[in-house]
Amino acid sequence: MAMRTSFLMAAAMMTALIGHAGEMPDFSQFDIDDDGLITEDEYVSYQTGSRRATESEAIAKFTKLDLDLNHTVTENELARAVDAWRGTDDSESVSAIELADSQ
Repeated sequence: MAMRTSFLMAAAMMTALIGHAGEMPDFSQFDIDDDGLITEDEYVSYQTGSRRATESEAIAKFTKLDLDLNHTVTENELARAVDAWRGTDDSESVSAIELADSQ
């Protein structure tokens, strides 16, 4: 029991540190069925399950990530959004300010 509590405390601390460091979750954490695409349901499930956003906030964020508006997010789209959020992408598809505000 003590080991499990220690593990859970360490996991909680790492999650907090990652959040404060501005790190985005890995693509595979969103892509629940491992088909190479993140659906709106997968994204909303992750965001609401991790208490990062309400359902309506998660849907709004997903819409910003879906650059080609095909109702799925590819790994490339997520990478471009993360780059924009970090300020390392010159693309105007998703502005760094919009993505940072949505986090």
